[in-house]
Amino acid sequence: MNRRGFKAGAAGIALMLAFATACSSGAAAKSSKIVLNWYLPAGRIDAQALASSCSTDKYDIKVRQLPAEADERRTELVRRLTGKDTSIDLIGLDTALTAEFAAAKLLAPVPDDLEPTLTEKVFESALKASTFEGDLVSIPWWFEPQVLWFRAAAAERAGLDMSESVTWDALIDGARGAGTTIEIENPGQTGIADWVSGLVGASGGAVVAGASRDAKVGIDSDAGREAASVVERYQQARVGGGPTDEALKSFAGPQGGFLLASPSAISDPDVINVASDMKWAQWPTVGTSTESIPPLQGRALAVPLYAPHSPLSFNAIGCLTSPQAMSSIMLTSGHSSARSSTYELDQVKSGYPMADTTTAGLKGGAAVPATPYWSQISAGIGGTWSPLSTVTTTDTPGRSQHVVEALLAGALP
Repeated sequence: MNRRGFKAGAAGIALMLAFATACSSGAAAKSSKIVLNWYLPAGRIDAQALASSCSTDKYDIKVRQLPAEADERRTELVRRLTGKDTSIDLIGLDTALTAEFAAAKLLAPVPDDLEPTLTEKVFESALKASTFEGDLVSIPWWFEPQVLWFRAAAAERAGLDMSESVTWDALIDGARGAGTTIEIENPGQTGIADWVSGLVGASGGAVVAGASRDAKVGIDSDAGREAASVVERYQQARVGGGPTDEALKSFAGPQGGFLLASPSAISDPDVINVASDMKWAQWPTVGTSTESIPPLQGRALAVPLYAPHSPLSFNAIGCLTSPQAMSSIMLTSGHSSARSSTYELDQVKSGYPMADTTTAGLKGGAAVPATPYWSQISAGIGGTWSPLSTVTTTDTPGRSQHVVEALLAGALP
């Protein structure tokens, strides 16, 4: 296990050249070409390189940046799209927002004739995250399970066999005994809700079932109490600060040993000094279960309803989700492709060593519920499960359920 495939070199350059040839007509830039504005948050993917490679003699794709925090970019997109803003041609849309944007009719329908090609060999979990009320509303792009990263020496000191499934209890006890920490990534400031949703799902439940305002909330349940017991034990053991923006830096520090994060964490500058020692395992199991059910998250590509050049936008998506594009993303950032066919490419087989772990997670993991009200649910969970010092098995699930039900009913947060 090492970082091969994530280092720049001749192979990576050759791949990008092949990618550019496959996706672009190669024509010289013309002043009359249409500009397709592609909005997405900054991340570990080289979006500029992808945009250049997928530009053609008919259009140039220009990357435009959205806010880093999930709530802020949601607010900006909702404001602009409900205002029929025609300056947005493509969106890199968080899969947690797919249902909300589709229910509000902010997204252009995917053309029937393109759907088979754009969804060919897409993992079922990713396809489900891009579907609302039976209709495909966005095109899966990268989609992945959270994995358990660890430093070999820390795992050894903790007495953990990382080749076998590891329970949250064993992980917490091992980290405490080894004097090391368990850090948790906080992408877009949604880490608490993602963690709780993942723990409830791994305990056999769901924070919410259904897409309507009267959806059944399942936090005050045996699964919710199991989730709270993990959080409570984690807090009492003092093995980390929970989801935090400093998670990767702390993992790379002298006490860092374990990290719950995206597969792309391996390419983050914050862990460069420990990257050669980073290994990975499936997400921890909960309770007596031996089945790893990691939280799934990702980003899809969507076309706004009022995009002025929809056919060209969908053409661009075809390139941005092509095997060439997706293999480039996997090999340079570590993000997992939503297409199973990408894993079949020779360069991915040899250069993406986390494949077994990520594919298993994509097949057995659980995404956040496909509801238009996930933003409200997320806010309710975040407000009742933090700070972690206030979480108790006896009180938190019931209190959180009450708040989430009120928010779903339309109460102000």
